[in-house]
Amino acid sequence: MNRKVIIVVSVALILALGYAGMVGLKSLKKQPKKDINRKKVPFVKVEQVVYQSVATPIVEKGRLLSNFEVNLSSEVSGRIVDAGVPLKMGQRFKKGDLLLQIYDKDTRMDLQAQKSKFLNKLAQSLPDIKIDYADRFDDWMNFFNTIKLDEALPELPEMKSGKEKVFLASRNILGDYYAIKSIEVKLSKYRIYAPFTGSYVQVNTQVGAVAGMGAKLAGIIESRKLELQVPIESEDIKWLQIGDQVEVLTSESKLVATGKLLRKSEFVDEGTQSITVFVGLNDKNRDLYQGQYLTAKFKGKLIDKAMEIPRNAVFRSNRVFVVEEGMLKEKQINVLKRNEDSLIFDGLAEGDLLVTTVPVKAAENMKVQILK
Repeated sequence: MNRKVIIVVSVALILALGYAGMVGLKSLKKQPKKDINRKKVPFVKVEQVVYQSVATPIVEKGRLLSNFEVNLSSEVSGRIVDAGVPLKMGQRFKKGDLLLQIYDKDTRMDLQAQKSKFLNKLAQSLPDIKIDYADRFDDWMNFFNTIKLDEALPELPEMKSGKEKVFLASRNILGDYYAIKSIEVKLSKYRIYAPFTGSYVQVNTQVGAVAGMGAKLAGIIESRKLELQVPIESEDIKWLQIGDQVEVLTSESKLVATGKLLRKSEFVDEGTQSITVFVGLNDKNRDLYQGQYLTAKFKGKLIDKAMEIPRNAVFRSNRVFVVEEGMLKEKQINVLKRNEDSLIFDGLAEGDLLVTTVPVKAAENMKVQILK
């Protein structure tokens, strides 16, 4: 019996010692500190409101176009013959070069025949003029002598009296004269000369083809005088004025030319809701070509008593946060101009601390710390 008691007591003692050891070890474990920074106060960047004169540059891409673009068409019909300048797209030419010539030998021969008949009729009339209008004979004789079959008719002598006019009309001299002048005008339409120095941008015919009256034969441009056509947002057009100086840049922001604003469209493009402006280039840069896309940098105007801030500092179109006594306060601003990455405004009191980096889930009266 004593042995059983000893065994029970021993087991109880071992369990008691084990429990005591466990409690002791547990008491040695460090308790984790309470996270006192679980609700951190966010930091914000601010900028003190200071008003000054702010530039309003406008930077937009545009397309180069020739100042003069002409479609060539014929007022007469006939076979096209070689004029010297090849009828090829991209072919350059100089002002005054013969671009298109239509076969005109039959018309030219008809004109010379009409002049011969006119000379014959005038020769038959000269004796009567000498008798009835002796004081006018020398003028008409000089007119007769200056007529050449391969040149345009000279101007008619001035008629001094009604009788002289009746005489010329009765002989149909006036009618024949103006009929010949009409043929001369028509003959001049068989040749088309370059109105400027440029090149072909479109060719719809070739030597040997028959030109139809009124049909478009080719398109030409003046390559030395180029304009940059730039679409501007309708709300920004008020910052641009005719005559403003403009810098023209490549896609790598390299200055390639300067110019000035020549004109502004008076309508809004329905598709883009933009207004097109045209910039004339001052520099005759031979490395610029029609159809090329370039960037126009307009200086715009200066806005007095304004400030520029990043666009991401503004929410709900015209609302910002300022810091007052360590808390966010929502205020409304007056937006004067919107740029791609910034906007220009007024409407806040000078000295206000405007938040430029709005924290996540920002709200009125949120406590914040200013990042210095």
